[in-house]
Amino acid sequence: MCGIFGFLSTNGRGPDLACLRRIAAETETRGRHAFGLAWIDVEGELRTFKRPGAATACLDDLDACRHAVAVVGHCRWATHGDPQDNRNNHPHPAGRGFVVHNGVVRNYHQLVRRYGLRPKTDCDSEVLGLLMMRRAGTLVERAAWAVARTEGPLALLGLWDKPLRLLVVRRGNPLCFCETPNGLYFASLPAGLPGKALSITDEHASVLRLEGGSIQHQDLSILT
Repeated sequence: MCGIFGFLSTNGRGPDLACLRRIAAETETRGRHAFGLAWIDVEGELRTFKRPGAATACLDDLDACRHAVAVVGHCRWATHGDPQDNRNNHPHPAGRGFVVHNGVVRNYHQLVRRYGLRPKTDCDSEVLGLLMMRRAGTLVERAAWAVARTEGPLALLGLWDKPLRLLVVRRGNPLCFCETPNGLYFASLPAGLPGKALSITDEHASVLRLEGGSIQHQDLSILT
């Protein structure tokens, strides 16, 4: 099942940590096998953390995101790959970025064979990042192409730095967001979000970036 969550600052300030902890704890109801994060700090560096176990056992680790301008997180319900082998846990690399995924890639083995992928883990989610690296084009085009190759409902968040970009994808699985004075919060479940929760449009991919204090986005609405 799994759950994902995220944050994107609109004023250069970090997230409300109490709010981020509430969102992580609520997201944990969708998966208690592992917890992971990727974030971009105020210096613009992309950093990651992951480990086996429930999010509520690791909430203090969210302190590392105190000054982050963007965060994505994952609460894992393991389907492919033992969560005790931390390589199987999220986030997974996607070139110079990282992704967190909610869903099961049902045709994982077929994709590995068809595209000659070389996964380093037993987790089906890894193929999303590997597929994105097989396609030319913008980040949103590569993400949409990769998702279209897969079978099964999903939701996806990802982070890239230099420049900062937040990837948001939904096909079937739930993904919500809300807007606050200091940024956008995202989560699989609306409970815990600090404002009015809105659903991300289904069959939607977008890349969000900050320019001049406002959020710009590039969208693709059709993932088939």
